[in-house]
Amino acid sequence: MIKSHESARTPVFLIPLIIGLISAMQPALAQDDPAGQPGVVQAAPPVSFAKMPADQVRTELLQWLATSGAKQPVLEKVIAPWADNTALAVLSGEEVLDLLVSSFAETDSAAQRLLVESNGAGPVEGVIYDGIRAAPLYQNQLQLFHARWLTQHRYYDEALPLLSELLPENVVDPAGLLFYRAVCQSQLLQRQQALDSLSLLLNNTLDVPGRLRVVAQVMQQELAVQVDDGMEQISLLMRDVGRRLDLGRSGQNTQKQEDAIIKELDRLLEEMDQKNKQQSGGGGGAGSSDNPAGSQGADQSQIKGSTGKGDADHKELEEGGKWGLLNARDEAKARELIRQKFPSNFLDQIGRYTKKLAEQKK
Repeated sequence: MIKSHESARTPVFLIPLIIGLISAMQPALAQDDPAGQPGVVQAAPPVSFAKMPADQVRTELLQWLATSGAKQPVLEKVIAPWADNTALAVLSGEEVLDLLVSSFAETDSAAQRLLVESNGAGPVEGVIYDGIRAAPLYQNQLQLFHARWLTQHRYYDEALPLLSELLPENVVDPAGLLFYRAVCQSQLLQRQQALDSLSLLLNNTLDVPGRLRVVAQVMQQELAVQVDDGMEQISLLMRDVGRRLDLGRSGQNTQKQEDAIIKELDRLLEEMDQKNKQQSGGGGGAGSSDNPAGSQGADQSQIKGSTGKGDADHKELEEGGKWGLLNARDEAKARELIRQKFPSNFLDQIGRYTKKLAEQKK
């Protein structure tokens, strides 16, 4: 974390320059604004989010600069890219965010450090938002910038709390905020929350870049048909554990996901065991005319090795054991099905967790 910002103020003789720039760049209000005319009732617009107007961003930036302690040559350098209204109007929300963070970095050491680290391999540390860094324009945009980097580098656990704290109307790039929030929620298996974020992005947000919209639509379609249990859920959990291990995260959250995988595998194996027992008991019945034993037919129809109550016997999981009650041919079919339907490392990860269980029993 960066230490608190040292107290600094722009020299008094520069403040009129800043105020003058604010006034000169602020567009004049339209004289025929119907909202200001008596008797004109404006219809309430639908709830929607849009990138923050460039003139608003520029005004708040100049006001922040007035308290930053920056020298006149630095101020002129920072202000220059914000002077062209036409150029600013065509920037995406993401580009406005990048420009704004670069402007902060010219005068603030924490923003400069964050920008430099984001252009490297990481890690990227957060900022302590106090002093002039507590200004909403500064804090909200740097927090979004930081969370975007974390998401792009798969640090979803760290990114999601930062994104969840932000409101679309308080950032210059609401489309980016909702998109990266949905990505984190999806990757952390928060399916409904991800669908809610995608709905806001696709239905209630303006200025969504085409590439984000296409990816969001694909995510929405996949999440809509995703199930929360079974082999698909195991695949998602394994993917998440693999990501955590790739990032060197083997702590409590990773172990929690591993336990969930083992629990779901145990459930599926138990279901398979029960189905096999039911199928093996559905052949010959006590009423068969070919049964020479007569009254002993009921005993012969019982599942071999059962307790008489339909309970499955507890099976110790061995490192090199079979898959439930499958014979070699059926096991080969199951493995081939997994190879076709699931990621290439799926079987390897099953082997890892089976081995882990065997080690825990020693």
